[in-house]
Amino acid sequence: MIPSDERSLVAALKQNDRSAINSIFLKYHALLCRVSFHLVQDREDAKDVVQEVFIKLWRNRKEINISHSLEAYLKRAVVNTSLNHIESKKKFISLDHLEPAPDYVIGNVVEEQQASEELSLRLDLAIGNLPLRTKAVFTLIRFEEMSYKEVSESMSISLKAVEKEMMKALKLLRHALKDYLPLLIVPFLNAV
Repeated sequence: MIPSDERSLVAALKQNDRSAINSIFLKYHALLCRVSFHLVQDREDAKDVVQEVFIKLWRNRKEINISHSLEAYLKRAVVNTSLNHIESKKKFISLDHLEPAPDYVIGNVVEEQQASEELSLRLDLAIGNLPLRTKAVFTLIRFEEMSYKEVSESMSISLKAVEKEMMKALKLLRHALKDYLPLLIVPFLNAV
């Protein structure tokens, strides 16, 4: 059931009350930009995605049907719009130009710092290469700290599907980063 404060905002929105969309924007904009950024990996693109979601919310205000919460509804819209944005960008971007990671031996502080930076780059690349739905689930759970149930509601998928996608993400990340496992002290890769 939608909380009463959100219910009144949605009701005002449906009545063409511009202050309602402003209130919704002020309340959720930063959160939605973070959700989108974790998926699209670009601040400007994330802002564009969120802006698109708010424009659609205003245009479709009379028809919106929110069953659980406005926040979950908006997060789901941002996730879907972000995934569509990634798909459209994939047509123009190729990652083939990336060179394999150089071999190095950690022996001093400079090398350790380089190793840490390399690991961070490889982790970002590995997350970026996850299948879209898997990436969305992983991102929402690990970076947005949403529960499996919240992700299930936000993405309109079953709890079992969330669990399966998370296990898939962890397996793919472990495989992609197998050469770096001795360096990993990242607890989220060993979770679940």
